[in-house]
Amino acid sequence: MFLISITHCRYGHKGKNVHSCGNMTAAEIIPGVHAIRGKFAGEFGFIASYLIVDEGEALVIDPGTAGDPGERIEKALKSFGLNHRSDLIGIVCTHGHPDHVGGANRLRRATGAPIMIHEKDAELLRNPQSFFEERLLMDRATRLSMKLDKGPLRVNYRGCEPDSLLSDGQNIQIGSTSLQVILTGGHSAGHCVLHDGNRKLLFAGDEVNNFPNDPRKFYVDLTGSLVSRMAALERLSKMGIEHLLPSHDVPYLFGEARLQFGAAKDGIMHLQDTVLTHLGDRGEADVEQLVFDVRQSRSVPIPESLDSLIQTTIQVTLQGLAEAGLVKSLGKGVWTKV
Repeated sequence: MFLISITHCRYGHKGKNVHSCGNMTAAEIIPGVHAIRGKFAGEFGFIASYLIVDEGEALVIDPGTAGDPGERIEKALKSFGLNHRSDLIGIVCTHGHPDHVGGANRLRRATGAPIMIHEKDAELLRNPQSFFEERLLMDRATRLSMKLDKGPLRVNYRGCEPDSLLSDGQNIQIGSTSLQVILTGGHSAGHCVLHDGNRKLLFAGDEVNNFPNDPRKFYVDLTGSLVSRMAALERLSKMGIEHLLPSHDVPYLFGEARLQFGAAKDGIMHLQDTVLTHLGDRGEADVEQLVFDVRQSRSVPIPESLDSLIQTTIQVTLQGLAEAGLVKSLGKGVWTKV
């Protein structure tokens, strides 16, 4: 794993170099690409926003939660010699989960920059409570308890309208930097990654590394798809990515970047195999029984901080296995192998 050191500013307003500004809010990954790290968030690690600066223009990718990284983003813009009210051309949300859109509206009010998100996740921006009501397997009591939760998935912000809807294949221009939007749709239906083909760089959101230190560990929401995630990982792994920038992990460079795709694919296949094995042993089972078995076996890394994450992921796993003809629903939430 490559360690990224905190660096001084290198690029200034309108592409001119500025004097060293001692910016301790951002880490430069490669020239013009900076990670702005928030606070440590338990098993979710450090939530990172990314700032691209090129020829006096800037773009934020994933503004984080309602409070984190928060004002560090504006401070970073100012420290690079940029006018935060005119030089930030956009706020891109790779998807609509609270740890990626919670800070979007606050940053828009502070900068006037437009918020961009894919249509399939735009409802999460407009109506944040729909994350708990429609995207996770969660009963009413658990939804109420989430109002007291202090984790990165809490909804403590108001909804807002996006200014622009992202589309697959769209190009976003920041100075001379061009980013291609790629709809992956695995982690959530509207999840997108952004690809800089010239520099072989990928802003991956949560599609490759969902948690720090182990790309095999992941979750998807109810609109997500393991089939889509696997297809996306397969496609992305063939694109020669040399700089992989996830939202919940450190950047991975060169050979380390390529290894992440294989490990993430292994995680999907291992979870599918584990669910099939436990379902076969039981004969028939519901999601709660399978969650219990997966936890007890400790055979695959799973989210621990919120039960709804693994429950939802196993539900989506069963749906994918049913599409493949490997399991079928018996009704009332009960499943069996074919």
